[in-house]
Amino acid sequence: MRKRLTVFLLLPALLVALFLGYKIVRWKAYVWLPDYVTGALAREEPSASPPVHVMFIFADHYEPGPGAAGAERNREWLEKYKTLASRHRDSYGRIPQHTWFYAYEHKNEAVMKELSRAVREGYGEIEFHWHHGNDTNESFGPKLDEALRWFGSFGAMVSGGPEERVRFGFIHGNCALDNSSRPEHCGVTRELDALRKAGCYADFTFPGLGSPGQPSKVNSIYYAIDDDAPKSYDTGEDAQVGRRVPNGFLMFQGPMTLTPTRELFEYGAVENDARPSPGRVDSWISTRICVRGRPDWTFVKVYTHGAQSRKVCLGSETDAMFGRLEEQYGRGRFRLHYVTAREAYNIVRAAEDGLTGDPDGFRDYEVKEPRNKHPIL
Repeated sequence: MRKRLTVFLLLPALLVALFLGYKIVRWKAYVWLPDYVTGALAREEPSASPPVHVMFIFADHYEPGPGAAGAERNREWLEKYKTLASRHRDSYGRIPQHTWFYAYEHKNEAVMKELSRAVREGYGEIEFHWHHGNDTNESFGPKLDEALRWFGSFGAMVSGGPEERVRFGFIHGNCALDNSSRPEHCGVTRELDALRKAGCYADFTFPGLGSPGQPSKVNSIYYAIDDDAPKSYDTGEDAQVGRRVPNGFLMFQGPMTLTPTRELFEYGAVENDARPSPGRVDSWISTRICVRGRPDWTFVKVYTHGAQSRKVCLGSETDAMFGRLEEQYGRGRFRLHYVTAREAYNIVRAAEDGLTGDPDGFRDYEVKEPRNKHPIL
């Protein structure tokens, strides 16, 4: 009888253990869990005196499609997004800033023209998303140059001012950066160096839950050093106050955490199958991704596939997500900053250089506004 009772009591624990083990293996969480635990134990706390500044970045793997259908899908998306964004303001009166990491392989001129108009109207900025494959270190460079010329023809990813420079943020399609997946999804083992030399200021691809490209390092803004092996970014040196990393390639991550839910993992997605909620917003903030030595400036990068997940991305749940950010993290001991990917990078660089105070003044610290941000004369 006692033996049966013991088995009966242990059975729920065994089932939970089996469930957790399945989830960890199924989503390859064993890759990043060690660093997650270590990072949580060493997490820096903000100072007791307010404010805590929250930089919110909405990174969109934007894929409206080619041709006339893609152009119409983009027009409808922008119309709904502008209505949604115009209802919200951060602590400085600024509307949410969307970063469209536009899929280069679509090469839709009509889409780029409409996106550039949205940029000029103050809704966000355009950056570089690319699915490419079966490339080599030798073939990648010319293709990259051609892509950057195409974006530049619309004034995107070219810093304005007297000395115009190509500067861009990057998201790799299929999370296959630096040949971390199959060759048909990349093939380039010196991709980090090629991107950096072409003007890429940071990669915004990760987290990628369940992807072979997911690095073992999580919840970090860090520098990777390229080598001849795939996935050179698997580890790296944290961005920190008082130090820059020459020849380092900046990896700008979003939150990846364990949650007491059936899903088990939080990975900063706003998708049809990952709907935002107040609890998820709080989880993103509590991860406290920052430049080491500046925990009062925290960065929250979430991502979406806005065209595919437009029902959620443009709907009431995302509306409520912005509301939660503004009500809970836009006043009192917090200051909320809606920033683009470029602006977040600039604030990181200001922190590295030891600047303090209100980061809102550092949005254009190093990489200046893109040329298509300004009205066409």
